[in-house]
Amino acid sequence: MGQSSTSKKRRSRDAATKMAEQRLSVLELARKLGNVAEACRRRGMDRTSFYEWRRRFQTHGFEGLKDLPPIHKSHPQTTPPETVEKIKALALEHPAYGCNR
Repeated sequence: MGQSSTSKKRRSRDAATKMAEQRLSVLELARKLGNVAEACRRRGMDRTSFYEWRRRFQTHGFEGLKDLPPIHKSHPQTTPPETVEKIKALALEHPAYGCNR
């Protein structure tokens, strides 16, 4: 048996795509209504987020509406753990030393 036309249209979408589609629908609703505040009120979104998503959509398209990847825990300019331990040991040995010493 062949697939029906509705089952062909159903594609597995990930959570990021679904969220991006919801954000796009708010942008379209605001354009349709001509009122950002009313569109945000209807969808339960604050206007600050709306303008952020609109800016990202204008610069990056649909992909800009997806969530950004998480920020890494380590930073390239982070003080090495060995140095941190030396500073802690020095501070415990000489509690009267200030940050300038």
